[in-house]
Amino acid sequence: MSLGGMKKQLNKASQYMSEKMGETEKTKMDEEFIEMERKVDATQKAVTDLINHTREYLQPNPAVRAKMNMMNKLQGKDMKYRQVEGVLGEVMVKHGTDLGHESNFGEALKEVGEGMIQLSEIKDSLDVSVKQDFIDPFYQSFDKDMKEVLHHRKKLSGRRLDYDYKRKKGAKVPHEEVVQAEQKLDESLELAGSSMFNLLAGDVEQVRQLAALVEAQLEYHRQSADILESVNDKLNKQIEEINSKPEKERTKRQLRTSSIAPADRTPTHTTPAIPQASPRHTAPPPKGLRCRQNKYISATQPSCKAIFDFEPENEGELAFKEGEILTLVAEIDDNWFEGMSQNGDTGYFPKTYVEVVVPL
Repeated sequence: MSLGGMKKQLNKASQYMSEKMGETEKTKMDEEFIEMERKVDATQKAVTDLINHTREYLQPNPAVRAKMNMMNKLQGKDMKYRQVEGVLGEVMVKHGTDLGHESNFGEALKEVGEGMIQLSEIKDSLDVSVKQDFIDPFYQSFDKDMKEVLHHRKKLSGRRLDYDYKRKKGAKVPHEEVVQAEQKLDESLELAGSSMFNLLAGDVEQVRQLAALVEAQLEYHRQSADILESVNDKLNKQIEEINSKPEKERTKRQLRTSSIAPADRTPTHTTPAIPQASPRHTAPPPKGLRCRQNKYISATQPSCKAIFDFEPENEGELAFKEGEILTLVAEIDDNWFEGMSQNGDTGYFPKTYVEVVVPL
């Protein structure tokens, strides 16, 4: 129905109402006008929610957004939103650098971290693009048209109340005033209807703005895919290089001095702190030593008796059999001795395997 037809219906309704004796009702608009009002209200709600949630999509952390808004007001400048991809990337690069160039894991961390930082940079570009090409023009264009619609609808509401009031008074109000009120109501009806019609008919601009949003997202995801594919190729190449190299063998380590006490030991043992191989006793036996199995052990020299067989598990340990007498050279700690066997071999052994005969 055209606006002219709407006005005619309104006039007919007005005349019908004025003919009623002492009875007046609120002037009603036709169904088309009411439906147009409903669509305008729905569009306004849709645009408001769309813009708010688009901002949340670009900057999902509400605490960070609130802090930025506060700092922007205090400092009078725009703070940069810190993307989570950039934060993660910086952490990866830091720990990859700490691990060093010789670490495959460290190199991979740096590679992925740099990729994440690039993702954060294009996310910043998406943020700027969506604000400039979608949010700002979309909001400004719609806000201008919506303000005009709200202005005319508010004026229409006031003039309808004035017209209904004067009709209700009947003969108490001059006929000229009633006619004038009706004319003003008719004018507001035309303006309100026209502004709403233009707003709803111009939805092609709103579709264009949505297309700008999708285009910005598409470009962002294209660039993201390129970055991630590049990182993925580099990681797969690194895996191939690692697999092509011979497997590393663990190098056994020895402590350079015996001044560092070994860890707590039990009969299920590992080697204590091992000094350089001790020289075997080749000098002639001093006076007061007695011979046993072609080796010399002093009757008063610190010694112990093996109560179990001991088989070395690590370099620097001393092997012996149950019942063998060992010369005590030094006490390493609460759990280990250094001693010499009857064959002249020296090394370390656990205290729990021997019984001290002559203490150190």
